[in-house]
Amino acid sequence: EVDEDLQSETAEEAEKYGKLKQCIIKEEKGAPDDEAVRIFLLFDKVQEASKCYADMKGRYFAGRTVKAKFYDEERFARGDLERRAASRVLLLTNLVEPEDVDEELQFETLNEVEERFGPAESCYVHVLPTTVPQDAEGVRIFVVFDSVEVATKALSAINGRLLKDREVKAKFYEEARFLQGEFAD
Repeated sequence: EVDEDLQSETAEEAEKYGKLKQCIIKEEKGAPDDEAVRIFLLFDKVQEASKCYADMKGRYFAGRTVKAKFYDEERFARGDLERRAASRVLLLTNLVEPEDVDEELQFETLNEVEERFGPAESCYVHVLPTTVPQDAEGVRIFVVFDSVEVATKALSAINGRLLKDREVKAKFYEEARFLQGEFAD
């Protein structure tokens, strides 16, 4: 049960990590007790969110263990705050520019994620047809991990990472859509 002070107390605690833009509390009716309350925190910078994530995950608060996850920014912006399961598939954008895409990129990316995070099945690079030179958002790299746990570990480490002055974006991607060849949103 959510009390009237939860939002202000949560916002106050989260502001220790940086500028908090938004704090939303959502009750999930019918969900198991340990998943009945979902709190969404939107920070000004990814680095601030990462600090909060690292510190809050696993922390004991109000008699419960905090489960922390990064949430899809596009879903959040649309107000889509319904619970969805994580996926074995990660979508990486802003990693490379179109002119950097070559036949080695899939192999190199797969090797790197396996070395850093654990087993992965495959990697697929898709350049959106409307992509212009230097549009790193248009290069979509899909990595299929062996498990949701490994994908989650990779997501938390990759999302927001700076690479050649670009902020890499990582998010879960629905495995069914990936398997059906749907590579654009």
